[in-house]
Amino acid sequence: MIVLTLKAKHDHLRKVAATRDYVKALGEFVWNALDADATEVSVDFVRNALGGLESILVRDNGTGISKARAQHDFESLGDSWKLAANRTAILSHAVHGKEGQGRFRFFSLAQKALWTTVYGDDGKRLKLSIEIGADRLHTSKITELGDAPPETPTGTTVELAPLKGTFDWLTGSEARADFGATFAPYVLQYPDTTIFYDGQPVDPAATILRTHAIETKAIVCPGRTVRNLALKVIEWKPGVGSRKLYFGGESGVVLGSQPANVTAPGFDFSVYAYCPFFQEVAHANLLEAEGLTDPDFARILEYIRDEVGDYFRTRHAEKSGELIQDLKDAGVYPYEGDPRDEVERREREVFEIATHAVSSYSRDFKKADNPLKKITLGLLREAVSHNPESVSRILRAVFNLPKVRQDEFSSLLDKTELGAIISTSTLIADRIVTLKVLREIVFEPKHRRTIKERGELDNLIRDATWIFGERFHFTMPEAGLTKIMNRVSDDLALKRAKGTKGRKPDGKTGRADCFMGRVVPHADRHHRDYLLVELKRPSLVVGRKELDQLEDYVNAILSQPDFVNASTFWNFYLVSSELDPVVTERITQKDRPFGLFLDKPNHRVWVKSWAELIRECESRLAFVQERLQVDVSAELIDERISKLKSSILKAHPEQKSARPPTELDGAELSPNAASMPARPVPKSGLPDQPLT
Repeated sequence: MIVLTLKAKHDHLRKVAATRDYVKALGEFVWNALDADATEVSVDFVRNALGGLESILVRDNGTGISKARAQHDFESLGDSWKLAANRTAILSHAVHGKEGQGRFRFFSLAQKALWTTVYGDDGKRLKLSIEIGADRLHTSKITELGDAPPETPTGTTVELAPLKGTFDWLTGSEARADFGATFAPYVLQYPDTTIFYDGQPVDPAATILRTHAIETKAIVCPGRTVRNLALKVIEWKPGVGSRKLYFGGESGVVLGSQPANVTAPGFDFSVYAYCPFFQEVAHANLLEAEGLTDPDFARILEYIRDEVGDYFRTRHAEKSGELIQDLKDAGVYPYEGDPRDEVERREREVFEIATHAVSSYSRDFKKADNPLKKITLGLLREAVSHNPESVSRILRAVFNLPKVRQDEFSSLLDKTELGAIISTSTLIADRIVTLKVLREIVFEPKHRRTIKERGELDNLIRDATWIFGERFHFTMPEAGLTKIMNRVSDDLALKRAKGTKGRKPDGKTGRADCFMGRVVPHADRHHRDYLLVELKRPSLVVGRKELDQLEDYVNAILSQPDFVNASTFWNFYLVSSELDPVVTERITQKDRPFGLFLDKPNHRVWVKSWAELIRECESRLAFVQERLQVDVSAELIDERISKLKSSILKAHPEQKSARPPTELDGAELSPNAASMPARPVPKSGLPDQPLT
């Protein structure tokens, strides 16, 4: 027996040998076999009686390891025979290793590695074994085992045992896919080579859907310019790909890998990048490092991911087009014709991405008949149209989309800003519609005479609290004054005496038309701001009587003991179309905004006309449209106006039948039609400014 001692110390070898990529660790022994001109290599997992892993065997039919080569290579580090050879001696295949470090990779898996090899020497077959222990990496024991029968084929078996852990993961589909993706390019380049993993061959031809070579350009890095990068993408059948970037110095040879970190919903793929520069990076052991320290490598990695991301955006468009055409042919696609405008075009982009995800991962959707698919896609369209941010939750809850695909979809929305664009466009469209209908109701003579403040006008305002400011977060339509007091008391965690009623100074119970409020950032977390709105029908000219009525409401609320010491602030509004001269005089005061009747420490009383409120809202909408460059088509506005008019007037059919029909009745809606609620404003939405 010959005992060889490396000049490198054990601690240094541990750093060289340690890896958390266990598939790569096994792969090093396969690469060594291929570099020895093996045409058949197998990785086998030996299991005990309970099915647990006991040892790992890597077998090959290569040329074996001669005594002279073992003495040279196992006694040195960084002085492998491969440094002087780019090709194997017999088959002239590309060589993988250069440093002679791969044999130490067993350290992360097993306590010991044992090579048993048969090689040829002057017409004889000779056997020897080599043993390295994990606790003495700098020591190799070479034992000559004598002659082997002349007909014995050459080759090497490496046994890794005993194992340091269970490593059951290595026998699973994820590890198999990673191993297959690592050696697929080599098998494609050298089809006479067969590689087995746990009894199954690496067979790229049976698992590849598509391959594509990406044309690259010169990459300007901080320390160099790389001009010879070869980039190839392999798309796998579902469940095969490892979603990694594999790096090689020469085509077919993989030196290391990194997570792909490329957004590509619905694709299983591997990316292969070949460049002599990667051989340098492999020598520095950076190909699998989590924190990249080489700025040139980091720049190239960024370039690769950008190029691959562009490629998959194109591929997604192609696949979506095929899928969407199939849905159209089946009559279940929820859109008709071409997009009406830029907003709908973007909306369709999001819808088609979501539909592709559903079709790829939902078995129930694939098996569903066309009527059910039509209903499902109709619901998905509604979600995309009105709240695209909710689509990810729908894909998870309804279609059981895998989390990684949910994250990709969310990332895609974030990067393209499609969700924000659609949300903002929808919000603007809804508000334009509301203002157009409101203007028609309160200003057109034929409508002013018939529209009531209760049952019609308040139905519109109830879902459009933003008219009075973005800061009010809840509404309570048609509330009696007592109910208002109880609601506010509950909100403040206060209790009213049982049976107590809110009354005006004359003793009568009161009734307000719309109640809104918000929590204001304040040192006292119980602080609240409230808005009380008294609506008047458009035909009524507000005079002293109505102003006195508003004061009665103000006094009734402020005099309640519940709110005397509570941290609250009230905004009271009286709104109608016209004000008589007496009221106008009382709300036109020096050093105050027009319309401010009373300005007290804990409340303000406003008297506003619809014209003033509408102008202020239109100004805010114009600001948003100008800043975001969002345009809403006239067709979309007309369609929503028709629905909104019908929705408002259908809320109280008995009132509708009590008056002659008008143009406000609009077109008939389906039974499922509903009024459109005001939606949350995106971060880039309307400014929160007071009405003055």
